Formats: sequence, structure tokens, C-alpha cells
Amino acid sequence: MKKTLLTSTILVVLGISIHAQQGRVGINTTSPAATLDIQANTSNNSLPDAILVPRLTRAQLEAKNMAYTNGTGAANQNGALVFVNDVASGTGTGKTINVKSAGFYYYDAPNAVWVAVTPNLKVAVGTAETPTNTLVGSSQVYAIKGSFSTTGTSSTVSIPSPPGMTSLYSITIYRTGSGVVYDRSLYSYTISTNTGNAVTGSPNMSVIYPMGSYDYVMEYLK
Repeated sequence: MKKTLLTSTILVVLGISIHAQQGRVGINTTSPAATLDIQANTSNNSLPDAILVPRLTRAQLEAKNMAYTNGTGAANQNGALVFVNDVASGTGTGKTINVKSAGFYYYDAPNAVWVAVTPNLKVAVGTAETPTNTLVGSSQVYAIKGSFSTTGTSSTVSIPSPPGMTSLYSITIYRTGSGVVYDRSLYSYTISTNTGNAVTGSPNMSVIYPMGSYDYVMEYLK
């Protein structure tokens, strides 16, 4: 059994043509141009050419939280790469707070979070809290959609503060049903447990909205 296993291992190694030169390793090349140089096997189209990184569900990745250390040192996994293939399980908090959809993620050890390698370019913002593709430093920016109505005589708009909100990033206001941006200039915002007052305009002039209905997208930090 041991002899068969050894023979099989040798055949596999020879089959994929691994070559080492001066501390560099090449696969399918005798002249590796970097520490690890993997080139396609174009002579055999029955073999797929790719690199497979560990594939886990979000829950499985969260179960390994203690295995990924922070800061610097011999146990630092900064830059570790995984592919998350399912986000239906797990809490999506702590180190996996950014793991909201399937895709490649790398471990950002200084900030103790997994970060999407290529975030989705489009984010559909709804009436529930939505993680955006924006970070301020290492802090995630969230978004939420809402609506309000105006009388045409007041410049003060009462907008609820989402749970956990610590500061406002931006507010974009649309005329309901038009999809056309009405205003984005922010004058002030006060966070409270119930409502905050968003006043658009400038310190010298506030906007009095024409009477009607408006939608808004609020972006904020937690």
C-alpha cells in the first residue's frame, strides 16, 4: 500500500511538471519568473487550469475566527484568501461583517475583518439596512431607503435614525417616482433614538421643498 501511494505521488508530481530554480517554483514551466509561477497547460484541453482556494460557507468561516490572529507576528494571517460560497448561514458580524454575498475575501489582520476582493459594483438599497461598497477607514458604510412628505412651507425634514447609527455619511433625496436627484447638500443632522432632522441647503439658505412626496437614501456609519 505504501509503495503504491509513493508511486502515485511521484507520478502526480511529474505529471504537473513542477520545477524549482533559485528559490522559485514553476508549474508547467522550467523557467519560473516569480516565487511561484503557474502557467496554463495548453497541450491538454481536458485538464482545467485554475487555482482553487479554500471554499467555505460564512458559518464555517466564522467557526474559524480564533484561528485568524490580528496585528503582527509569526501567526499573522494577513492576506489569507478564501472563497465564501454561501451566506445563508452564520451571523455576518465581527470578522465576517463584510461577508454579505458569495465571492473571494481576504483577511485584513490589522482591522480583524474579512474584506471582499472585488465587491459587487451594484448595491440594491431597500428599506432594510444595506451594506454598501464604501469604507471610511475600516468602518463600513450602510444605507437605507425611506420616504417623507412635505407641506411646502417648512425646510425641516424629520428622518428616522437607523438603529446603531453613530454618524451620517450622506443623504440623497429624490422626487417620488421620478428617480431624479432633488438635493444632496446637507446642512445638519442630529442623531437620536427616534428621529433626526435633516435640513438641506447651506448655512445661509435652507431649501423649502415643494409640497409632495420624496424618497431618500441615507448612508451612515455604525
